[in-house]
Amino acid sequence: MRPSVRYGVLLFAGCPALLGAQGFGIYEDNSCAMARAGVTAATPCPDGSAIFFSPAGLAGLSGTHVTAGVTLIKAIGAFTDDVLERRTDLENPLIPVPSGFVTHALSPKLTIGAGVYVPYGLETRWPTTGFQGRFLGYNTKIQALYVQPTVAYQVDPRLKLGIGVAYVHGSIELNQRLDLSTQPVPAQTFTFATLGIPTGTDFGDTRLTATGSGFAVNLGGILKLSDRLSVGAHWLTRKTITYDGHGTFRQLPTNLTLAANNPLGLPAGTPVDALVAPNFGAGAPLDTTKAHKASTQLTLPQQGSIGFAYKVRSNWTVMADYQYVGWEAFQSVLVDFDAADNTTPDFTLTPHNKDTHGFRFGTEYAYSPKLTLRGGYLYHTAAEPTEFVTPLLPENARNEVSLGLGYRLAAGVRADLAYQYVRQNDRRGRVFPETVGNTGLYSLHAHLFAVGLAYTFGERD
Repeated sequence: MRPSVRYGVLLFAGCPALLGAQGFGIYEDNSCAMARAGVTAATPCPDGSAIFFSPAGLAGLSGTHVTAGVTLIKAIGAFTDDVLERRTDLENPLIPVPSGFVTHALSPKLTIGAGVYVPYGLETRWPTTGFQGRFLGYNTKIQALYVQPTVAYQVDPRLKLGIGVAYVHGSIELNQRLDLSTQPVPAQTFTFATLGIPTGTDFGDTRLTATGSGFAVNLGGILKLSDRLSVGAHWLTRKTITYDGHGTFRQLPTNLTLAANNPLGLPAGTPVDALVAPNFGAGAPLDTTKAHKASTQLTLPQQGSIGFAYKVRSNWTVMADYQYVGWEAFQSVLVDFDAADNTTPDFTLTPHNKDTHGFRFGTEYAYSPKLTLRGGYLYHTAAEPTEFVTPLLPENARNEVSLGLGYRLAAGVRADLAYQYVRQNDRRGRVFPETVGNTGLYSLHAHLFAVGLAYTFGERD
């Protein structure tokens, strides 16, 4: 493999993994919905968040509503390698996920609205010291922001329909280290490992950033079968987005020297960094004087849910949803480098992800005219195949429990609070790009906290 090929693969190898698993799907864009474990297909929260969860839920929502909130995600994880049994902890920050919705009833049957939400996005951050996985990726970020105008109509007292068209803006970022021991020595047929360079020697840092945009359609329908029982369904269409971006390189000093009798015949004590430096010069594979332009197409998958809501009593509702996400859209991804950058050729990656399935159960109890209590549980399958479990996204099947409350603070003003605990099953994976087979165990759990405020114009005590 020529140096330019190897460097290009390292720089962009993580692209599909950024989006290719359920771990980067976010269904907690609203504190009321999160407290119910995201069960919303048949009875969305009456605060405008139906714009995302099921547009049909806007129909019959009287007056004008404004809702704003934020969900804070704290992921806690680690990787334990098989050989040394050394544990490396994830260093994720507290990640905020904002959302906002506004709705207005044009008539008792017709309601319009607009919302801003983030259904895909997260971050993984690992230490760059002592963690072998830094050569696959030590800081990975993704965000897909949806801005969606929506209209909903109550066809008759039993049937509600809604549709929204969302503008999608996506961004990705991947940060990696380069391992000198695996790289070819310039003008030679052997790698630096032959010169005695130990495995895991950082000699370069890479950063990829890319953005893209497009449109998706969000559909919903709710059918009231009786005074107690409703069923509903929701569908958000797939969107393939062309991401245009660039990669940059930075040389890191190794401060190593060659030993005597080395294969190059150079004097003992010759600085290794001097041998590496030409690879970072103008026109070289790791040219630090310019950005290496590239583009790729990634698919934000389709997702949908179907479920029911049943009123046990006038103040107590139980509900359940089945959720599907089409992560199988990630079968292959072509990374297309700019024609002017002839140091790095195009290549194709094949992540082979699987569709995922979620089972959500929730309940809501109106304890008093001011206080509403909520709770829920969900189980979700994994999208990532075993051979792609890496530091970029060590994802697996998971169980989640949630609870929360809504409280009427004053006329027209309501606050919602929610907490969710995510327990992901441990999963074996790898850390080195060249590793064949898994070399350790990834573990992960997360705490989510959400708060929201909703205001209804003109509401009186």
